[in-house]
Amino acid sequence: MDRNTLIGFLLIGLIFIVWFQLLTPSPQPKPPKPKTLDSAALAYADSVQRALAAQQKTAPAGELAPYMQGTADTITIETDLFTAKLSSKGATLISFVQKKYLDWERKPFDLITAKDGALSLLFEGKDPRQAIVNTNDLFFTPKTDARLIKLTGNQTATVPFELSLTEGRRIQITYTFVGDKYQIRYQTGLYGISELVRGATYQVVWNGGLAHSEKDELEEANNSYAHAYLNGSLEKLDADSKDRDFKLQPDGATKWVSVQSKYFLAAIIADEDAEGAYLQGKRTAKDDKHVFEDYTVALKQRLPFNQNVVQNGFTLYVGPLDYVLVREAGSSLEKTMDFGWEWLTRPFAEWIILPVFNLLERFIPNYGIIIIIFALLIKLVTYPLTVASTNSMKKMAQLQPQIQEIQKKYANDAVKMQNELGKLYREAGVNPLSGCLPILLQMPLLFAMFYVIRSSIQLRQESFLWAKDLSTADAIITFPFTIPLYGSHIAVFPILMAITTYLQQKITPSSAPPEQTKVFNVVLPIMLLLFFNNLPSGLGLYYLMFNVFSIVQQLYVNWQAKRNPAPVGSTLAKPKAKDGVEKPSQKKKAKV
Repeated sequence: MDRNTLIGFLLIGLIFIVWFQLLTPSPQPKPPKPKTLDSAALAYADSVQRALAAQQKTAPAGELAPYMQGTADTITIETDLFTAKLSSKGATLISFVQKKYLDWERKPFDLITAKDGALSLLFEGKDPRQAIVNTNDLFFTPKTDARLIKLTGNQTATVPFELSLTEGRRIQITYTFVGDKYQIRYQTGLYGISELVRGATYQVVWNGGLAHSEKDELEEANNSYAHAYLNGSLEKLDADSKDRDFKLQPDGATKWVSVQSKYFLAAIIADEDAEGAYLQGKRTAKDDKHVFEDYTVALKQRLPFNQNVVQNGFTLYVGPLDYVLVREAGSSLEKTMDFGWEWLTRPFAEWIILPVFNLLERFIPNYGIIIIIFALLIKLVTYPLTVASTNSMKKMAQLQPQIQEIQKKYANDAVKMQNELGKLYREAGVNPLSGCLPILLQMPLLFAMFYVIRSSIQLRQESFLWAKDLSTADAIITFPFTIPLYGSHIAVFPILMAITTYLQQKITPSSAPPEQTKVFNVVLPIMLLLFFNNLPSGLGLYYLMFNVFSIVQQLYVNWQAKRNPAPVGSTLAKPKAKDGVEKPSQKKKAKV
């Protein structure tokens, strides 16, 4: 095997290594090393950790003890998009049920999992009897008589809570809802509280991971994370193994913190940058299939000792991981959505694939048809690359007899062999690696398409043909056992995709030796079948149709090639006289 052929096979091997590395679930990152913290930061982290521990069952004590007893009132806010419930105990969000999105059994489900409420403020108190103050333990007074608020369109409603302490001290927490938005305004007002607090910070906390909504709990847990966005970069926490706590305590200008499941997100976005963040996560598992990742995230806010009034504003986003909606929330919140490599596949996803998807969605109600149309568009766009690749392979195939003769003649002289092959390639106007280049150029777009379809909530619970849900496998038969490498079911789209892949390989010109081509034509479809059997059926549909259009395109290219035996511009083509008789080539034949 000559050097150029070897390099070609190495490149092809590299393509498939990268392909399968990118298409398989990302390897879980190693737990980041804790950052070096000063004594104040350590005290802050310790206070958060103690407050997030299990609630003590001892009787309330300290100056705030009288406010830790009472009767909770519940205020329900119903909008076009969700029904939320606020409790006066903690002035917190205790329920959030979306109207548009149901769980896998097509039933409404509550995203909130924290039993004491999702939101709270956290202080480190001076009173030794109550070192940590959590507002979820305190009973606020609602400053509204309404207990049921209904909003539609751009209607708004404000729900204020207040906790009045001694000597004019008080805590105010105010929510503002809009009828047609997932964004909720969250404002805090602290009056005279700095006198009760040790240190110069308080924390705005989101408690609890988001409730599972999908049938495959393990997959949903594997796609659940906590994030903090600080100094223009994303910090990610993944509780990827059980029986241990995961923590991040980044310091610096922090814009937001968030928790997410596979398809839903809860984020706290600060109007003004916070001083740092705290992320904590833990994985619990009943067995291998029933897994949940619980997260708590907090923004570290300034609370100057000599400042009597401290007011801060935040925007809450609680809702679907829909790119358009998440981006509307601002502050680069869309960074929570994984589209692969930031510098390669993400631009294709954000600036090409998603805009086209959103445009087609306006006119076509079925996402299966949208996927088919998109596959056709991609094939039309990449048609010139396909033609270039085919022409290159065709040239190389025409040279194979001469290449094999050179390889045989100079089998014992590698240097001479390479010189003669290079001379042959130059005279024929052929680059032996040019057939791979068009494929490489298409890879970022194909990878980006994979990421978009895998994470797109638009495909969730959308049916097409026999596939009941394009976001899950289109299983027609489910086994009571698992077949290694294959799974516990038979999906149709991967089988059809494997068949069309085989057919496409059969009609596509190849410069590789026939024996290797035969092996490759069998191995690749089998590998794709094994891999795609457990992926969303929307992906299987896309690559199936991509193959179908590729076959049609290749048949057309092959038909054109028969009309012109050598590609236009090839030095291998013999000029023809006006009477149709071939003339001898003006160039000298390569000497062997």
